[in-house]
Amino acid sequence: MDKDKNDKVINEKNNTILSIVCHSYNHENYISETIESFLNQKTDFPFEIVIHDDASTDRTPLIIKEYQEKYPQIIKAIFQSDNKYSKNINIWAEYTFPKCKGKYIALCEGDDYWSDEYKLQKQVDFLENNSNYVVCWTDYLNFNGTNYRENKFNFKLDVTTIDFDNLFNPYCTLTLTVVFKKDALDMSILSRLEYFKDNSLYMILLNKGDGAFLNFKSSVYRIHEGGVYSMKSLYFQRYSSWLNINEMYNIVTKSKTKNIEKTLKTLKRSAAFEALKMKYNGGNIDQNQEKLINSFFSNASLSVKFKYYKRIFQYRFLNKKG
Repeated sequence: MDKDKNDKVINEKNNTILSIVCHSYNHENYISETIESFLNQKTDFPFEIVIHDDASTDRTPLIIKEYQEKYPQIIKAIFQSDNKYSKNINIWAEYTFPKCKGKYIALCEGDDYWSDEYKLQKQVDFLENNSNYVVCWTDYLNFNGTNYRENKFNFKLDVTTIDFDNLFNPYCTLTLTVVFKKDALDMSILSRLEYFKDNSLYMILLNKGDGAFLNFKSSVYRIHEGGVYSMKSLYFQRYSSWLNINEMYNIVTKSKTKNIEKTLKTLKRSAAFEALKMKYNGGNIDQNQEKLINSFFSNASLSVKFKYYKRIFQYRFLNKKG
């Protein structure tokens, strides 16, 4: 939709169909491209952009303010004076989702961007025409600053249903491509979670209906040193995912499937081996990591225990010789 027309429609009728939620932190090198990719969306419906800046220490807030001043009817900005992420505050529940006026919500972090100008139109059309679906994702490209890399999801169909029997296998449900129905969002669950994450959000949504993977590339996921998640250790990624999926497994009855149980087992095993590697390779581990190692390997199968003792031998003796 033309920017001026979109601005006029929202101003006069206040009939926003979709809300774009963007979280930013120290994204001065990327946020302009991100916002431009939102504004360049061609739709037959009005949308708004809710941007939350989590006390960035660079020029990110200034850039957001410039866009807000240029498009005041489209862009709603929230600026924090102290960082909420570091305090484990659920920004979605506390700040951005309550501000959304749209029937649908789309997410994209401030360092990613959308490459398909019809992304929102395609996803909203799908959800409008398929009432049993409450959320959908698309394919995307990975960009490390130099090269673009495709994913290997190997979906053969244009539309693949995502539910608790195949969720996270493969892991194709990234935040930057998601669009979901706001009325499928159970805020009473989201707001009380201890280990909230995008995985938690998807499991809440799938409790109300099916999800869909739409087989086209719509976005670009940046991998860079400032990435809040992409540059975290493998241990952090696996263990944090295990924590939030396990929390949801205990809350959402529909999630108690063999697929989710297998996912939890795989994540915990990977996190335990990563913690073990850190322990014997000179890294400092905390009580939670020590507890994870002890609890997982004490109840593991004989084959896993064999790998456990083999790894300890390698870390203690072979690596020291090298």
